[in-house]
Amino acid sequence: MSESREDQGGRGELSPDEAARLSEQITDVASSGLPLGPGLRALGEEMPPGRLRSSLEGLADAIDRGVPPAEALDAQKDRIPAHLRGLVEAGLRTGRLGDLLGRFSSHASLTADLKRGIWLALAYPAVTLVVALALFLLVEVILVGQFESSFRDFGVPLPLLTVALIEISHALRAGWPILVGLLAVAVLAALFFRYVMKRDRRNSLISRLPVVGPLWRYTAWAEFCHLLALLLEAETPMPEALRLAGRGVDNAGIDRACQEMAREVERGASLSDALAGRAPNAGAVRRSMPVGLSNLLKWAEDHSTIAEILRMAGEMFQARSGAQATFAGAVLGVITVIGGMIGVGVVVLGLFLPLITLVNALSG
Repeated sequence: MSESREDQGGRGELSPDEAARLSEQITDVASSGLPLGPGLRALGEEMPPGRLRSSLEGLADAIDRGVPPAEALDAQKDRIPAHLRGLVEAGLRTGRLGDLLGRFSSHASLTADLKRGIWLALAYPAVTLVVALALFLLVEVILVGQFESSFRDFGVPLPLLTVALIEISHALRAGWPILVGLLAVAVLAALFFRYVMKRDRRNSLISRLPVVGPLWRYTAWAEFCHLLALLLEAETPMPEALRLAGRGVDNAGIDRACQEMAREVERGASLSDALAGRAPNAGAVRRSMPVGLSNLLKWAEDHSTIAEILRMAGEMFQARSGAQATFAGAVLGVITVIGGMIGVGVVVLGLFLPLITLVNALSG
């Protein structure tokens, strides 16, 4: 089911942004001292219709009926993400609900802002590239054909560059059904990618792309470090914390790696050894997790500072992602502008060199 239909009907799992907003609402109620059920209901009534409002109202209904908060959360496991349920349960168990969810909301907001910043940094070169390609197709299909007729009528000798532009124009005009078909396939693929494919698989594929991939991986690693640190500070057992962190990152590759690491920890391995992917069946760990983090965690295990080192690593990955996004956006912008200028120069030379020859012939 598409995300838009889920939003309208109030069904489906909350998105990362919605999960962060839900945690903020629960934090506000817990910090205000209001009873959890009536407080969540009052907040839900102020929300527009959708999954978030439905989740708040469902939690309020269950708590008002006397259902313990942990059971009320578990009853909505198809809607509320597992890592958020784990944080709420840990907060209720340790009496630190407001603190844990407040810090989770802060990290989730930073991550969402970071992802938006990545797309904004890449938006300019992407739009410029699309506009340049559209103009090139327009020139090739319309203008080059008109220039070709003039060249034939006057018998102008054509340079190789002009001949190449004319051949491309012929191919485009003869193969326009293929172009339309390819465009339709691209649109359908984009719709499938956006509305049908699950978010974790979509994010996993994005992380493998040449330019956007490293940025997305840094962001995912930052999410993993922050979430795992919070879960460990909430006294969640390490294997369970790894599984919940993997699901919370919303990346299929990292989720598989976290499940493998959890199994290795249950067999007696340390977190640093599991993260290093030394086990024979730890292929997902080696493919998806940062290599140098295991060395930091090895030192942290010796000094009992795992959560602190994870937070530090998360901030480091966040900073690296932001810097890389700025650099990639600037470099791609320059490359796109230079490429567009070269394309304009090629078209202008290819079309106007024969005209110059023609003018010289007529004037001489």
